[in-house]
Amino acid sequence: MPSNVTQTAKEALNKVLGKGSPYSCTVGDYLLHRLREVGCSMIFGVPGDFNMEFLDQIEDFEGIEWGANANELNAGYAADGYARIKGIGALCTTFGVGELSAINAIAGSQAELVPVVHIVGTPSTVSQADGAILHHTLGNGDFHVFQNMSVPVTVAQTSLVPSTAASEIDRVLTQCLLHRRPVYIALPTDVALKNITGTFAPLDLTHTPNPPEAEREAISHILSAIKAAQSPAILIDGCAQRFHVERELRRFIDASGFPVYEAPMGKGIVSEFHPQFRGSYVGELTPANVRTELEGMDLVIMVGAIKSDFNTGGFTFHIPPEKLIELHSTHTTIFHAQYNRVGFRGVLDKLAEALPTPRPWVLPPVEPVGTVGKEGDSEVEIRHDFFWDALGTFLGKEPYIVVAETGTSSFGTSTQRLADGSRYVSQVLYGSIGFATAAALGTAVAGRELDRPLRTVLVTGDGSFQLTGNELSTFLRHKLTPIIIIINNDGYTIERYIHGPTRRYNRTAMWSYAQSLSYFSVPQDKDTYPKFGLQRRVEAKKDVVGVLTQAFEERDSIHVVEVVMPTMDAPQGMIKTAEKAREENKYDGDS
Repeated sequence: MPSNVTQTAKEALNKVLGKGSPYSCTVGDYLLHRLREVGCSMIFGVPGDFNMEFLDQIEDFEGIEWGANANELNAGYAADGYARIKGIGALCTTFGVGELSAINAIAGSQAELVPVVHIVGTPSTVSQADGAILHHTLGNGDFHVFQNMSVPVTVAQTSLVPSTAASEIDRVLTQCLLHRRPVYIALPTDVALKNITGTFAPLDLTHTPNPPEAEREAISHILSAIKAAQSPAILIDGCAQRFHVERELRRFIDASGFPVYEAPMGKGIVSEFHPQFRGSYVGELTPANVRTELEGMDLVIMVGAIKSDFNTGGFTFHIPPEKLIELHSTHTTIFHAQYNRVGFRGVLDKLAEALPTPRPWVLPPVEPVGTVGKEGDSEVEIRHDFFWDALGTFLGKEPYIVVAETGTSSFGTSTQRLADGSRYVSQVLYGSIGFATAAALGTAVAGRELDRPLRTVLVTGDGSFQLTGNELSTFLRHKLTPIIIIINNDGYTIERYIHGPTRRYNRTAMWSYAQSLSYFSVPQDKDTYPKFGLQRRVEAKKDVVGVLTQAFEERDSIHVVEVVMPTMDAPQGMIKTAEKAREENKYDGDS
């Protein structure tokens, strides 16, 4: 079983479903036991008339809680955030109207390789067989249409019947975990409570080993390239985290002694305070000193590459194939040669064992990206050059789960070094605005379940917060204590840089963001909550450090800090990315 399942949960699971012992339980309970086995202890979602009997089972099941979200889209985002920390997440929606509300979140999980289990309560098998014209359908008797819609955004799908329920649940969960992609489970109302029997065995989550001869040849090729190189380097990207090879990667880094860089989606996989860490590489958007250094290396070993536009600085990744080795989950590319089915899981450890004694690399100290209060910064307004460095001083002191929204927040946090043990969550590839607030609900729940609990720090924009801000009521319901920072720059600044800087559509209606805890809570929340902390609107530069100090020091409180910034002020990386997007979209005129 995964290490993140507590000993109590393991004992309870073994008591009910002992290895090699017969079992007798309902289909719904079997599904819940399997989810608990792999480390999932909360199912997010919204009740609906086709999933409510299964929700009874969730409420009565020891070891799994009900997430109780504000809507299904938020539930999908929350399950995604939870999965990024715990290794798997789950949500439950009702047929049709509920599942379609969540499908955007599921698509994001598919794009970003996040293992999420989407359980859909569907009409009874009798109604489906009769082709009944039921509510929540299209009125055409087709009960498979919505499941078919899920096929492109999930790796496996099933509609459960008692005779094959156990094997089908095992199959889709295995596919979810091995491929790190979402799956779809349809659970009819008259199937959830049906009893099933069988003999229990733990899920087989063993990865297919690399073909031995091909693996030996690939490793020999890599070692020859390293031996011939004068200045090799390592570049880390997102799939190293998605497929959980952090331990193997760290061992390889330590054994090599090579300088280490990260792509945006690889942020936080290896400590940014590691002595070999040099900085983040985003193509032409990289600070000049880091970019010149990495692009000047004669060999780059890239682990887990995801070469999307925002992850490569608008496809300005300037490392030619003749000096690039790529280690992926399913194959290895060495210059112009490809070794199919030779994945990094087997290669990294063997490389670490075979590497020669590390050579001493002498590189100049990496200069910080920004400096607090640098020349030209405002003495009154809160500008980005000041704010992100101020926030970074807190994020570098001890580990947190940092959740950053697409746009201003992700570009601002990406330049800050996070303390060893931190986790970083941002939807760099899919980029669905509003993701971060609901995902932070999932990370906050997951963070307190870890052996060493981590507090969530959410940084989002005012426009993005408006899409999913109602999930703040669910934070309160679960008595979570994150720090929520809302950047108020009066609308969609990243969109303004792409097109329409003065257009009304890029300006959102103004909310009283700092008062969010008040209007999403009721009096008994304050009476039963560990502590309501800051509800503060900060407009002056002189107040920033004091407010952040209070928020980070008061650990048992939930804080909402609204930071007011000039409308067109933004991190330089975001401005350059938006300009590239503008060019690619061929927008003419400033409007």
